[in-house]
Amino acid sequence: MAEREREENIVLFPFMAQGHIIPFLALALHIEQSKNYTVTLVNTPSNIKKLRSFLPPNSSINLLEIPFSSSDYGLPPNTENTDTLPYYQVIQLVEAGVSLKPSFKKLIENLTEQQGNPPLCIIADIFFGWTASVAKELNVFHAIFNGAGGFGLACYHSLWMNLPHR
Repeated sequence: MAEREREENIVLFPFMAQGHIIPFLALALHIEQSKNYTVTLVNTPSNIKKLRSFLPPNSSINLLEIPFSSSDYGLPPNTENTDTLPYYQVIQLVEAGVSLKPSFKKLIENLTEQQGNPPLCIIADIFFGWTASVAKELNVFHAIFNGAGGFGLACYHSLWMNLPHR
């Protein structure tokens, strides 16, 4: 990866599913083109390994691993992505995502210490809403990113706001 001096760091944290990681990678590559920011993409070790193979050789995007032990949450060993899980266990992976909070907080604290200032912002997946409290605690701007289409999200939001009678 090319070493370039950058002003601000933008941290991206997608959920562990290809349909979430790929849009975040596209966002990271787009931000990287501005040449004004350091981009740090955070995920579990096997997802970082996959991401590394998708980056262009001259990319300056930083990839940082966050520890995750799937077997601690009733999932098969070494399953860090929905593509390695049967469909009925995906919700367990979503629920296990909350366990990443302490490690993620520590990662942001370490970045702040190394760089002398906190990241400019944290852009997290819609399934990682808990990152907002970490960002608030560490005084970092926070945003949620979802790579889904607008119509689908509007339908999803409408259904949750207007649940059918049981």
